[in-house]
Amino acid sequence: MVRIERNLRKGLGIKMETNVVKFRYHGGNNTWFYLVPLGDIHLGNVGCEIGKAKEMIEWIRTHKNTYWIGMGDYIDAINYMDKRFDQTTVAEPYRSNLSNAISNQTRDVIKILMPIKDKCLGLHRGNHEETIRLRTQYDVMYEMWKALDSKLLNDTAITRLSFMDESGHGSAFEIFSTHGSGGGKKGGGIINKLEDMITYVDADVYLQGHVHRKETETKSTLYLDTHGNLKVKKRVLGVTGCFLHGYQEGVSSYVEKWGFPPTDTGAIKLMFNPRKHDVHVSE
Repeated sequence: MVRIERNLRKGLGIKMETNVVKFRYHGGNNTWFYLVPLGDIHLGNVGCEIGKAKEMIEWIRTHKNTYWIGMGDYIDAINYMDKRFDQTTVAEPYRSNLSNAISNQTRDVIKILMPIKDKCLGLHRGNHEETIRLRTQYDVMYEMWKALDSKLLNDTAITRLSFMDESGHGSAFEIFSTHGSGGGKKGGGIINKLEDMITYVDADVYLQGHVHRKETETKSTLYLDTHGNLKVKKRVLGVTGCFLHGYQEGVSSYVEKWGFPPTDTGAIKLMFNPRKHDVHVSE
């Protein structure tokens, strides 16, 4: 059994966020916890693989010790005020009701995420939600915050997962996460951006969304512990994936027009072992 204590300071400010989640659990060396960085769903775009997104949500819901962080761009939120707007890329039923497309997409993504509401450790905003807020004053993240009752991580956050077992053994992992921006056409450039973060953010895991790819890498750094023993710290880097296809027959998307690479849909998964203080990443 796991008991979670969340640090739910639910302010709507724009500063970088800190987030502490405490786990009280029963288990030994083989007890693992899972975390899925879930984002870039782009509900409302004709290329959204909503079925695959729902499968991932169901996997999170049904698996023990499994949680998620929202990485932003939950909805497509592109309307006629946006230079990327093309009516043919808007999925039904939103295409037939463009005046209410954004609010309806927000309503629907909340409904889809509601089964894993209690497993959410925080919600980042994406550039698609932020563009709508700035241009129309409709705040998608405010609606998600109200409905899902989870901490807003805004643009960038450091989350501490703090574990304590029944014997009093404690362990903690720090996660640096951001929706992100920019990004080239090659995966190495995005990983390099995360690797640069190691020089000025001390964490165990570094996550970025936005670029619609899944890329992972593990780095190690040396340090001396408090007793002067040489140790190795593992750091995991992850570009978190998406659920949007940019290339489809009969549809000319902005992804195709601007020459972005095809996407590998899905999400990466993180595994944490508190007793061994170990972390792994997989697709």
